[in-house]
Amino acid sequence: MVTQPQANVKAEASTQLALQDAQEAEKYMHSLSGRETAVVFALENAQEDLDAVDNFEDSYLKPLKIFDAVIDEIANVCRPCSRSEPI
Repeated sequence: MVTQPQANVKAEASTQLALQDAQEAEKYMHSLSGRETAVVFALENAQEDLDAVDNFEDSYLKPLKIFDAVIDEIANVCRPCSRSEPI
């Protein structure tokens, strides 16, 4: 059976070892270069861009279809013969 003081010593040694490992790993870390930063930035905004593409029809195409239908109706009212005869 491990007594309380022995458990504390083991936990402290484990913590010290983990700290040393982290300090050693830090030596091999480096900052991201310009290209890597640009890629990270692009990936961070990827979901926003995909959402914009998903909303493209609602944002742009539906209003244009409505506008087109209104213009067709106006053209039909102003010149009823334009439906069958080209100008």
